[in-house]
Amino acid sequence: MPPQHGSPDQPEPGAQKSRPGVVDSRASSAVDSEHTAAGQDQPSIDPELQAARDEVQANFGRYQRLAADFENYKRRTRQELADRTQYANEELLRKLLPILDNLRRALDHAPEGIDRNWFEGLRMVVRQFEDTLQAQGVSPIPAVGEKFDPSQHEAIAREETDEHEEGTIVEEMQPGYRLHERVLRPTLVKVAHPRALKS
Repeated sequence: MPPQHGSPDQPEPGAQKSRPGVVDSRASSAVDSEHTAAGQDQPSIDPELQAARDEVQANFGRYQRLAADFENYKRRTRQELADRTQYANEELLRKLLPILDNLRRALDHAPEGIDRNWFEGLRMVVRQFEDTLQAQGVSPIPAVGEKFDPSQHEAIAREETDEHEEGTIVEEMQPGYRLHERVLRPTLVKVAHPRALKS
């Protein structure tokens, strides 16, 4: 009896029921829903662990503030040290200014017939004095022709005039000096004032 061949349309008893390359969407949807449910069902964080995390965060914030404060302290200390170094001779230099004033007065009021070599020698001393002050950071404060500035000028007289704008310095009575950016001695000045109207 010849062997019977099954119909090509009928699957063999041991063959798989699904075809290769075909995905069962119902099965994949079920798996996705299981994963989603598992993700939503995460266990809550232990309160002790959360408290430890909060404490670590607070300590780190305190460390950052302390580090910033320390940097500011170092910056202030460097600035104060630089200021002390820059202005260490301020009092001494201020006391030397009247000596320079007197030397200049001696030149301005030298008597007639004085020895010219002596006069030139004194002028050289004054110039050396000025150069020494300049090397220490001392510089004169501009005055004549400038607008009066109470932070660096001191008005001790005024002159009624229509030739200058009100508040303009017309005469320097005593020179003023600045040590770096700080006023060492204000300039004594005469300031222009408009003439009073005659009634």
